Formats: sequence, structure tokens, C-alpha cells
Amino acid sequence: MNNIYQSATIDLLRHGTIAGDAGLYGHTDIPVTEAGQQQMLQSVNIDLQYQQVISSPLQRCLRFAKDYSRRQALSLKVEPLLQEMNFGVWDGRTFDQLQSCWADLERFWQSPATVPPPDGESLPAFHARVTQYWPQLLQQCRGTQSLVVTHGGVIRMILAQLLCVDWQSADYYQRLRLDYGSITRIHVLYTEDGVYPQIRFIGRPSPAI
Repeated sequence: MNNIYQSATIDLLRHGTIAGDAGLYGHTDIPVTEAGQQQMLQSVNIDLQYQQVISSPLQRCLRFAKDYSRRQALSLKVEPLLQEMNFGVWDGRTFDQLQSCWADLERFWQSPATVPPPDGESLPAFHARVTQYWPQLLQQCRGTQSLVVTHGGVIRMILAQLLCVDWQSADYYQRLRLDYGSITRIHVLYTEDGVYPQIRFIGRPSPAI
């Protein structure tokens, strides 16, 4: 295929089930369970042969990405911009541990774009980080079938941009479910006139769930 007309398939894989109680895990480097590793493996063993893997540096993504790319003899790029949102002083704490600041959490959930986590990353800053990286990712994946191992928040930001929905609305995050180990697939057409991404499906659950 010549340089005027190319395509790509980008599979956004959310990491598997984490090895911890329910809580806010953004930049906290928590691992996944062995069952979570199986969720990820079975998600990517369905219908594509990838040419490269791109991963968040956090171990709940990178452990699988390293193992999978090694076994499949694929190149691996580690990208810090694919990390989850940083929840500041709330980060890495379970919901039970966050009971004392529950009122602040409620305000954040109801108005995530205007109530930033204390000492954390604001939602607008997180949105800017992911959306500014997106054109670079499109070029990195050009002409390939690529596996991108990342986080639920990152995938939601990419989808919000492609669907032209309001990423500042609390309803968007409450109504869009992306299971652990799920795949979101984007097909991209590259022409001399521009780059045209199209969502094929969102959050296909892992067969291991």
C-alpha cells in the first residue's frame, strides 16, 4: 500500500483486575492479579496479529506488555503519557480509607472538570495530556495493527475526542463502562487529505471475565 492511502488498527487494552481493594489507583503502581493477566491474554488472542505493543509504564499494564511482546517477538514502546490520571492525596487509597474525605470525593464525581483532586492532576490537564499525545500515537501506529496497553481513564479521553462528547460531564464517566481486560478497537484511514479514525467497538469484554 502506498503512502497516499494507508490504514491502521489500534486496539486499546485496559489492564486486568487489580490486586487490591476497590479504590482510586491512578499513578499508584499497583499490580494486577494472575486472573487479571489471563483477562488481558485472552482478550488479545481472538482475531488480530499485532506488529507492535505500546504501553503505559505502570506495572498493571507493563508487566503484561513486556511478557506478550517478548513471546510474540514484537517491538515494545513504553509511553509515560499513557499513564492513568493522578489523583493526588487520594491516589492509592481504598474507598474505605477515603471515608473521611467522602464529601470532597462526591464533589469531584459530580463536577470532575472543576473540582481537582488535592495535589493531583486536574481533569482538564489529564484531557490535554492524552489528547495532545493522540496525534503522535496515530503516527506511531500508521500501517500497523497495534496493541496499546493502558488505563480506563485514558481510553475514555480518547473516545470522548473521537465521539465529540463532553468530557467535562460527570454523566460521561458514569455511563461508559470499560471492564478490566476489555478491548476498544479503532480503525484509522490515512489519506493525502487527512487522518480518519473510526471506532469499531468499545469495551469488548475479555472471555476470561
